[in-house]
Amino acid sequence: MSSGILIVSEQNLEKLRDFLEVAKTLEVDRLYVRLELSRTDAIISKIYLLSANICPRTDVRILVKSENPEDCLLIGDEKPVENIGKVSKKYKKVVLGGTFDRLHNGHKVLLNKAIELASEEIVVGVTDKEMIIKKSLFEMIEPVDYRMKKVIDFVEDVSGEAKCTTEPIIDPFGPSTRIPDLEAIIVSRETLKGGDAVNKKRIENGMTQLDVIVVELVEGSDEILNEIKISSSSKRREELGRVLKPVEKQKTPGTPYFVNLNGGSGSGIEQIEGYLKEKNGIEVVNWDVLDSDEKLRVFENNSRISNIKIIVLTSSVPIEAAQISEIWTAFVPASEASRRIIQRNEITEEEAQKMLSSEMPNKERIERSHVALCTLWNEKETRNQVDKAVRGLMKRL
Repeated sequence: MSSGILIVSEQNLEKLRDFLEVAKTLEVDRLYVRLELSRTDAIISKIYLLSANICPRTDVRILVKSENPEDCLLIGDEKPVENIGKVSKKYKKVVLGGTFDRLHNGHKVLLNKAIELASEEIVVGVTDKEMIIKKSLFEMIEPVDYRMKKVIDFVEDVSGEAKCTTEPIIDPFGPSTRIPDLEAIIVSRETLKGGDAVNKKRIENGMTQLDVIVVELVEGSDEILNEIKISSSSKRREELGRVLKPVEKQKTPGTPYFVNLNGGSGSGIEQIEGYLKEKNGIEVVNWDVLDSDEKLRVFENNSRISNIKIIVLTSSVPIEAAQISEIWTAFVPASEASRRIIQRNEITEEEAQKMLSSEMPNKERIERSHVALCTLWNEKETRNQVDKAVRGLMKRL
């Protein structure tokens, strides 16, 4: 992993965009930013917002600790100063909460604020289970242990002083109403009411109230999800049609490359199947209608379709076969699948729910998959996902 360091001062602040462009061009994986000017919320947000727009694949981290990281490529025109003074901390222990899926620059604004304020401990509640199922594309949310690890890595790397403690939370309060010696809670404008609810609960529990520190969200835009902030939901949507995990099985010379596209009732798999049939070099075969002998012949080198470059086998459940190189999953939220089934089959909601409960859950499908495709939105969005998936597939071949 390549790392860089950028010194931002009053003298070169106006060149910030140019410096971030340089980091992007040099393909710097992680960029540390040292502030040698007045540290304000506006400056922190500006740096994270600009970097999200200019070099979104670079892990930008605004340093609070006094030590400079080693072996970093210098970005910009100013060298880091050694042994700079420590940032004065107002509190010993602060708390904040969130999903922290695909840790992004909006999260970093909140975490940086906590780091600036706490001298001893930063307690982070990371939502899980019932707390995440109403989120858009929740099926694609990273495992909670992984999300907690990413939070700790960021906080302790940037802070250098306060330790970071994380725990899964399955209710709106988590550690904020259980740890008596907390002093402040970090919230965004949209979660301010949650901070007030925490203080009400702490009073009921005989604890002191927390100072509520409000941090403005880093703005972005997502027309599909109707969001105007950088969000994990938008990050998850961006990954639809992209490879979610490494593809280990390679194409064998002289044989077709097998992809399994699976999806449950109401998933819209038929729509995706139709788009794939339009692609040159791809043949689509409905696996579920084949008998056992026909299935064996599909995988034989002398099959009638063995000269096709890519064969997509569509099925209602993931196909567990050694010849399958990639698994793709088509899905929609359970509520939308139920609505579609009721409309298509003219059955009751209870009957639709019973049908869906007998099928593999979306989250389990996606965990087994290399690519996820969601047909929840309009036809253009679905087609864009399929086009992205096919472009990536062709590159892998």
